[in-house]
Amino acid sequence: MENTCCGFGHRIVLIDVATPLRDVLCNLIETHGVTRFLIGGMGEFDELFANTVRSLHSRFSQIRLCLVVPYLTKRLNNQSELLSSLYDEIILPAELDGVNKKAAIPMRNRWMVDHSDFVISAVHRDFGGAYEAVSYATQCGVQVKDLYSL
Repeated sequence: MENTCCGFGHRIVLIDVATPLRDVLCNLIETHGVTRFLIGGMGEFDELFANTVRSLHSRFSQIRLCLVVPYLTKRLNNQSELLSSLYDEIILPAELDGVNKKAAIPMRNRWMVDHSDFVISAVHRDFGGAYEAVSYATQCGVQVKDLYSL
């Protein structure tokens, strides 16, 4: 069974977390055998997370980057080839089928936590979807690596 990590951060990243993110990802791969990375793909932090995982692929060929979507969109349909070239897998959790779009994002975030061994956090305020996801991870006992406290 492979170890999995997901990441949550606000749409806008307030401070430069690129170096600590890279360090944490390398540590998770080397020390904890993490090979699968889940991301929601909805903001600046998600883009940084995905790009960092992609940059590590040449060093760690076993890692996989998975985009977890809360619902189908025209973008997914229209850009499926592009997205397939950027992600090793695109996941639409079956539990989200038919769920209201507003409820689907928090449910997707909980799904990501439920399927992860580690969570990387770039959360700087105590509200919003990223905050809720990291709080849920803490409640579930999933190990959280907080980039703002490193």
